Amino acid sequence: MKRLINSIKGDITLQIKYGFYTVYIVITLIYILILRYLPIELVSKGTIFVILQDPSVLGFFFIGAIILLEKSENVIEHLVCTPLTINEYIISKVISLSILSLITSLVIVFFAYEYHVNYFLLAIGVAMTSFLFILIGIVAVARFNTVNRYMWSSIPYIMVLFLPLLEHFSIIKSPLFYIFPTYASLLLIRGAFYSIKLWQFLYSIVYLMLCIVLVYKWSYTWFYKYIILDQGGK
Repeated sequence: MKRLINSIKGDITLQIKYGFYTVYIVITLIYILILRYLPIELVSKGTIFVILQDPSVLGFFFIGAIILLEKSENVIEHLVCTPLTINEYIISKVISLSILSLITSLVIVFFAYEYHVNYFLLAIGVAMTSFLFILIGIVAVARFNTVNRYMWSSIPYIMVLFLPLLEHFSIIKSPLFYIFPTYASLLLIRGAFYSIKLWQFLYSIVYLMLCIVLVYKWSYTWFYKYIILDQGGK
């Protein structure tokens, strides 16, 4: 546990050094300004959209950037010679990036949304969404060594996972959206602003937990196969 905590602290320090927090201070301010000047009838939908996609994009693309950077700097090559396990490496990245997502989302809502919000439910939705997308990001980046190849490969993931936004903006309504884990995320985050039925809450929590566990196993397998073995690990 101590090793994991030290790894999380180290990851946060590196994220600050790499400018992730600086970038997101600017992005957060832009989001707040945009949302505060939206027409009142669009504020809720706009805020929910921002909060859903922000941890998703942050987690998915930042983890890709981090892994590609650590590959290029041979950090992962040296990782196999340290006591840090693959589980600890992945969990450290998931927690450290999720902290940034959570802080950003809560600040945006606090300063941009003037109505009642269930911050507990919001935090759960943001955290679980962030966990999921960081793990998916590891899967997406594992096979690649260049930013361009990673970016092109990420398009199908993003397009499919964000399909439930069609329902959010009243373009298409279908029970098939319940298949998508991002619809569970949408229900939780939207529930923080409006309300959520008990069965929807239970579905969202259980389904997201199941998806996180499954994608975690997938990300572990691909991380070991395409990154550790490729870097000469045992």
